[in-house]
Amino acid sequence: FKIRKLVKQLQPDIVYCNANHLNLYFALFKNLLVPNAILVARESSVVSINSKRSKFPVLYNWGLKKFYQRIDFIICQSQYMQLDLMEHYNINKQKTIVINNPIEENITALAENKNIQHNKFVTVARLSAEKGINRLIRSVAILNFPFTYYIIGGGDKNSALQDLINKLQLQNKVFLTGQKDQPFLGMEDAALFLMGSHYEGFPNTLLEAGARGIPVIAFNAPGGISEIIIQGESGLLVNNGDEKAFAAAIEKAMHTNFNRQHIKSETLQKFSLPMLIKKTESVFINLV
Repeated sequence: FKIRKLVKQLQPDIVYCNANHLNLYFALFKNLLVPNAILVARESSVVSINSKRSKFPVLYNWGLKKFYQRIDFIICQSQYMQLDLMEHYNINKQKTIVINNPIEENITALAENKNIQHNKFVTVARLSAEKGINRLIRSVAILNFPFTYYIIGGGDKNSALQDLINKLQLQNKVFLTGQKDQPFLGMEDAALFLMGSHYEGFPNTLLEAGARGIPVIAFNAPGGISEIIIQGESGLLVNNGDEKAFAAAIEKAMHTNFNRQHIKSETLQKFSLPMLIKKTESVFINLV
């Protein structure tokens, strides 16, 4: 009722919604909430996968299939998301556009990468099941050279991950540092960023790593990961779930001369915030 009241008061041309459950809510009650406005939704995850995490996944997915076509236009963070909506929810491609996430940080505030610590690895992620931190820990356990690995973030899997570290006797190599407001501060000299996700929308942490010139090793999981990493140039992708291949990719990366300045400049140019604003503004103007 508050939404309806606000829409009546403001009389917007466009209502822009940015979360899948709210997108579905607006689609369900479009005629009641926004009868005279264009409804634009933005997706931040792979809908067919993310919907399985809802409280009632079968009902939730049915609602998406039944009502999601009421949305006038959908902004997708990755091409994978766009194809997922077309394949699973019969969304017309003409009603969609891909606009990637931006890197929001001030370019001048990013530290130059000097004195790279060649055996230092970092991961920034929520410590939850879908982020696959456990398979990263098992992968680095295979390595037969000295290293230090910092996992930055908090979540409900913290205790289980520490137990795994203890079980594999990695207490002197792998460190859970907890959540930080500036997770990359002090990690600019890391040799590699490791990503273990089972799926991703369009991961901001890869953009933040790229903005510092840090190459990435990641599983080629569903989502936008492969749209960010250029194989052999900004990192290495391995078959999803192959932990031995992941360890081998780390070793290979240690002997690969990545151009960190090129990674940084390409990331900042390709995923700039002004570009995102310009593309989104263009979508709105064209719709109106």
